[in-house]
Amino acid sequence: MKGDALLILIILGFGLLAGLIAYSYLSLKEEVNIEYPSIPSIPKYSDISFSPISKTPGKLPTEYLDLRKEYFEFPYYLENTFTEKTEIKVCPFIAYEIDGKNGIIEGECQSFELNAKEKKEGYIRIPLKNKEELKNSTKILVGVNISYSSSVNSLCDLYIEEGYPSCTTPKTSDLKFYPILIPNPIKPSDSSFSVDLQLEKYGEKLIIKGIEVKPLETVIKRKSRDREIEERIGVSGECNLKEEIEIVSPKELIKVCSLPSPKIEVKEKNVTGSFKQSLQINCESEIAKELKICEIAKENGEILKKIPIYIKVNFEALKIYRYKVYL
Repeated sequence: MKGDALLILIILGFGLLAGLIAYSYLSLKEEVNIEYPSIPSIPKYSDISFSPISKTPGKLPTEYLDLRKEYFEFPYYLENTFTEKTEIKVCPFIAYEIDGKNGIIEGECQSFELNAKEKKEGYIRIPLKNKEELKNSTKILVGVNISYSSSVNSLCDLYIEEGYPSCTTPKTSDLKFYPILIPNPIKPSDSSFSVDLQLEKYGEKLIIKGIEVKPLETVIKRKSRDREIEERIGVSGECNLKEEIEIVSPKELIKVCSLPSPKIEVKEKNVTGSFKQSLQINCESEIAKELKICEIAKENGEILKKIPIYIKVNFEALKIYRYKVYL
């Protein structure tokens, strides 16, 4: 009996020791989660395409006005190739010249929203007023004004110390822009960098409704039993230019904003409290060597080489389609 009791005590002792070892192991084990920047899809070209539905694309189904009718009408086709919802207003008109003066007959406008990649078909209808003037006119044009508001996105690499900066830039039939980051590459001695936009206008009218600049961050979250650490590499803050700017010249430069230089921000929460510190992007310092982000950088050097800067331009544009017609 005494032997059995001793055996039970030995088993319990080993069980307790194993439990303590397992507990110590689990309490020391750290859970690591890496959140890389989500890079948005940026198409090279987006547009609002308009076309009368006819056998010859881009032309009206007929080139003649029949003044015996009360309306001039034709079908149309619209497509939104932007990546976001677009508000569109379609306003038809007839313009004519008589005795050296200009006359205009306006049709009813149509307003609607098209989701990304959505298409729409409908009818244009213009009332045939001022028929006597139309009979005596020397030139007649059927026109369609299409005003629309949408947005285009761009992505630039802000390099740290050295690299080959580049931007992914989109284009529409009315607008093209080139982001300019200065300085780029950026050095630890630089306290900030500026964001400018070089704009090119192609359409009839272009109004910038707002510009958003958002640096994308890499975040490493470390969690153990008694503490949580968050390491964040990126640029503190973002900026928005909310004023409306009408682009008059074929090319214009817009100064958007300045942002602070990239840093590694560390937040720690443990049983004694919490603290936060900001470090330069330099894994050679003694403090930085303890960071998980520097350990990962040894395997993936790109993580500390550049910061993606996301830029969104909201705008409103006008395009006019004109077709010569005859009585």
